Amino acid sequence: MNYNLRLNQLYITLIIGFSQIIYAGTYKWVRIGNVEMKVVDNTDQDQLSGSRAVYYYYDNYKTFHLYNAGWHLGTKDWVDETGTNWPVKVVGTATAGANENITMPIADDEGITLRQYRRYDPPTIKVDGEILNDPFPLTGDEVNSDKIPGTADLMMESTVNTIMGVTLKQKVLAWSSADYDDFIIYDWTFINNGNTDDDDEIELPGQNLDDVYFMRMNNFYSPGRGAPWYSTYGERVGDSLRMMYGYPARGPNSDYDDFGDPDKSKNFINTPFYVGEAFLHVDKSVADKSDDVTQPRMTGVNTVEIFWLKFEASSHSASELDNLYEVLQYGFGGPLFNLEYQTENVYNNTFHSQRMDEQGYKFPKEFPWWNWRAIAHTSSGPYDLAFGDSIRFVYAFVMGSISPEKGRELGKAWKEGTASWDGENNLPPQYIAHPDLYDDDNDYAKDCWIATGKDSLFKNAWAAQYAVQNNYELPVPPRAPSIDVRSLPEYIQINWGEESEVEPDFSGYRVYRSIGSADSSFTRIFECGGNSGIPVTHSYNDTSAQRGVAYFYYVTAYDDGISNAPSPDGEVHSLESGWNLNRTRAAAYRSRPSGTLETVRVVPNPLNVNANNFPGEPNKIVFMDIPAYCTINIYTESGDLVKTIEHDSGSGDEIWGGNILDLQTVSDSGQLLVSGLYIAQITDNESGEMAITKFVIIR
Repeated sequence: MNYNLRLNQLYITLIIGFSQIIYAGTYKWVRIGNVEMKVVDNTDQDQLSGSRAVYYYYDNYKTFHLYNAGWHLGTKDWVDETGTNWPVKVVGTATAGANENITMPIADDEGITLRQYRRYDPPTIKVDGEILNDPFPLTGDEVNSDKIPGTADLMMESTVNTIMGVTLKQKVLAWSSADYDDFIIYDWTFINNGNTDDDDEIELPGQNLDDVYFMRMNNFYSPGRGAPWYSTYGERVGDSLRMMYGYPARGPNSDYDDFGDPDKSKNFINTPFYVGEAFLHVDKSVADKSDDVTQPRMTGVNTVEIFWLKFEASSHSASELDNLYEVLQYGFGGPLFNLEYQTENVYNNTFHSQRMDEQGYKFPKEFPWWNWRAIAHTSSGPYDLAFGDSIRFVYAFVMGSISPEKGRELGKAWKEGTASWDGENNLPPQYIAHPDLYDDDNDYAKDCWIATGKDSLFKNAWAAQYAVQNNYELPVPPRAPSIDVRSLPEYIQINWGEESEVEPDFSGYRVYRSIGSADSSFTRIFECGGNSGIPVTHSYNDTSAQRGVAYFYYVTAYDDGISNAPSPDGEVHSLESGWNLNRTRAAAYRSRPSGTLETVRVVPNPLNVNANNFPGEPNKIVFMDIPAYCTINIYTESGDLVKTIEHDSGSGDEIWGGNILDLQTVSDSGQLLVSGLYIAQITDNESGEMAITKFVIIR
């Protein structure tokens, strides 16, 4: 078979298909934990739906970890409204296109297709009077804990009819507290109700569906210099999870070990992410709703460019539908893929393809089927759904990684050649087969640390599994308080609300701070209540804040732990509200009263971007002790105007670059200023008087 797959036909079909592909879905974002996910009313996660999943590792380094995903539901001997028999019928959303005429979001009595329920009102987040919250409520949002299964902080739900006459009931659940904020759960129920369109009429009454399979397809995006590896867990008896996951690879053309994409310029490991989709519950049958641990029955990885897998099934020919259904049944080791390298790489007496990283290849691009990227597939079935029957599937999008603190520590050590690893060799199988993937002990240590992301991934997947097994009843911390941060001359003031104190086991508050950016490590700087010896209060003055430095905060509430249910580790802990619920993403600065033209200073001078004058903000200059209202014009030594700054805050400080506006020390035209001497002309807007000062930039 030719796996380049008729590119000319593909392009033609794409042109035609865009007239059919309708991406008009309503969507909302889950943003309460470490994973941010776009949820669409028609369940679409295809290329046209835009960015889908973000993992909080390095906030300003925005990286999406799910390039696209889709699902298929297939059956045999299906009869449509006209009485026409279809030997094979498949519906769903594909990875490269969706069609809301095929998978139709159904509005409720109020015309809403996607509802969001929150356990609590989101806390208000303010910095210097500016509200930073995502807007809430949007249409269809409400605070209603009675609607949410178990103790989830958030649920989104929608209903989707399909032209097969099967309705999908979607629930998406997320938690904000530690141990449960690295996954998002999808709880789906398929109902054979015979409704093939978006009205209440039943078009296919009494039709039974036989040999039904449900398949998920995921194009994980574990970015870096090489294409990602895909692997699996759960195909073997005794495995405690059922998951397909992806992780970064070394670039095949790289002249150094770039596993995890180490950034030499930032002393940082940019992309050490492990990303997976774990199946947490699959009904044994329509009559037996217990979890069938033998499902999914098929797992396999293949090229992204298989036409009849990539695109929505309604456009396929009869032979293409046959091919698609065979993949649902047998994966990539069946008759259709009767190629030596395929059939030999299937575990005996199963439909599970051998794991990619266990087939002996050094790089993903060496696989015979490789074309650009790969797609991971899982399929469950077969099921017989009589009219009115339903089947339930629960899966979770899960992330795992080393911490950003470790990413900085490890990146610096690796750059200096001093990275070390004292544990056992935990590298993926391809590294065992090809030890030349790393060059020395320094590379080996870096790679072993990055490979611990797999441990994090599995830990988080087990936590998701624990949630499902316990009917979503997880330990609940107090709600997070609203937060109001104010930049003042002598300190930065952090104020918070009293919402948390309605909980009977409330104990106290903790204040956390990062320096330089919202991505930096947060450190606890204050605690009250509990065993702290400080009475419960609602304000803290951060007098240790330094002038001109950017600060970010969040405040948590914690309980006494006495009445909490055990966590997945079996221990009873005091619980703390989620860190990402009220984190400030705009900087607060300790300011000074206004100065005069005679007191103006430029700090640092010179600006050396390799110095650590302002942690996390190498490209930042502060004009200090300036008039309350003034205009700053910056010229090159030759007299070219490169930047105009209007200072209207009334304070004595004006920040150029860093976390304010420009993010870099750049000109009005967006050009990064080169090394050299610069002249600042400061004009007092109240008096009209002017002063000149000079500063130097060194790059």
